[in-house]
Amino acid sequence: MTKLSVLLKEVKDLRIAKCMTLIIGIALVAAGCGGGERRIPSAAESMEKNKFVRIATDAVNAPFEFGSGTGVQGFDVDIGNEIAKDLGIEVKWVKITGYERLFETLRNGEAEIIISAIAIDPGKGDEFAFSDPYYETGDIIYTRAEDFGIKDLASLSGKRVGVGTGRTADAFMAGQTTASGVTITKKASLDDALGALNRGELDAVVGDETILKYSGFKSFISTRPVPDVWVNRYQYGAVVRKGETDLLNKINQTIGRMKSSGELDKLREKWFEQVIKDAQKQREEDLKMEELKKAPKTINVTINKIGGTWKMDRLDGFVLRLEGPAGRYESDYVLTSGNQGRCKFKSPVPPGDYKIDMSPFLKVVQDVPVPSLPKSTLAMEMNISTTGIVITFK
Repeated sequence: MTKLSVLLKEVKDLRIAKCMTLIIGIALVAAGCGGGERRIPSAAESMEKNKFVRIATDAVNAPFEFGSGTGVQGFDVDIGNEIAKDLGIEVKWVKITGYERLFETLRNGEAEIIISAIAIDPGKGDEFAFSDPYYETGDIIYTRAEDFGIKDLASLSGKRVGVGTGRTADAFMAGQTTASGVTITKKASLDDALGALNRGELDAVVGDETILKYSGFKSFISTRPVPDVWVNRYQYGAVVRKGETDLLNKINQTIGRMKSSGELDKLREKWFEQVIKDAQKQREEDLKMEELKKAPKTINVTINKIGGTWKMDRLDGFVLRLEGPAGRYESDYVLTSGNQGRCKFKSPVPPGDYKIDMSPFLKVVQDVPVPSLPKSTLAMEMNISTTGIVITFK
């Protein structure tokens, strides 16, 4: 073969190679742009291939799922581990940020199950299926410790209220009509919402009872639950893609086993039962202290002569009078000994502003605020000198 023949053959081969590359490229583009959607393997196929089950979770919902080094821990995690054990394979926890991203991950075949304190939602039934419920809960209201004005949903009118983005309270607060003029602030997590409440940036947070009580009690000491108020109720369940009937049945079998054996009850005790009680008790104690502050006070009076030439025993038999918006209150007779006298108001005196009248011994009418201290009995001390009268309460 001549050099010219060889050269012509090489040119021809090169053209053929380029044409084939072009054809393959066009075919690939066509496949990606209308040649059909990517097939998502079934859960069974993925688990068979991977030899583990992938469970997606947003690890910001303590005590259900939260960080533990590079891994996760919590009530939900223990349930997920039991499901994997019953499936006979390992588990890989897939940490996802954001409520909606959890469902995208499942939809795209990047996980087989979601377990992340997810409320069972029939509205998602077109794409997803929920397991039998494994925990019953609902949304409550959280406020700052010193705020006793928020008592129910209607009390949120005109308030700044935080919710967790995508969580049940997000949709509930957007649709409720009981409280008017509510400014809703969405936070990435209920922890973020509690932090804003703790700093005074919000007036209240509405969200999952257990998550709020656990994190509020553990991490945000200036926050408290509104007692005995549920704004709505729901149940948590695991989530799979619609049509994954076999996997869903196996999940339900595990949940059923854990219910009947008492394992779910033990997990509640392990992760949060006592903390929830402590959080509730804390608020009950706050309410008792607040009631005690507002309650009428038994007032015991000590009168001290600090200076002057007058005789202390001239006070014997006189009475003190307090008069204010709450009424008129009178002491029993003053009895003296040396430079000190004592008496007691005949009936408890409500906290508030009063004027004290010491006539006719002293032609003085003086302002006296009875403080709202968390005590049932107050010690009132009157120090009388040539420069005036100083009254203090303890």
